[in-house]
Amino acid sequence: MTTLDELLAELSGVLTQLTGHIDEAARTTLEERRDSLRQTLRSINIDERRPTSELLEEHTRLAVRIKKAKGEKVKKRGRSFFRGSAFGRTGTTRDEVNTMIDAGNRLEELEERYQNLHRILDERGALESTDSDNGKH
Repeated sequence: MTTLDELLAELSGVLTQLTGHIDEAARTTLEERRDSLRQTLRSINIDERRPTSELLEEHTRLAVRIKKAKGEKVKKRGRSFFRGSAFGRTGTTRDEVNTMIDAGNRLEELEERYQNLHRILDERGALESTDSDNGKH
């Protein structure tokens, strides 16, 4: 079986060769190999190979970041982002502002990453003592 390090080393070599002066046939072959290596790398779940302690550390950090990001949302109904104009009220609603805050914090991406780590750690039985500490997300 080819290791991750071997795949990355080969991809690095292919990319280096592609920057050199090569004929069109060689370029086509190298580009095909580059694409094949990239596809293989995408199919590998690197997190599955990482030590549980590293995953737990990242999982905990993500839980804190997600909680902080959710805390930045506008909650008060009285707070208005509207402004008056000659034609009536215009502006941004609280939901629109919260959507922009979530996008800025990459909340969806953080939650997907958290869930992936959560799944791996749960399969390893490493979350039994930490779920009550961190809460569900």
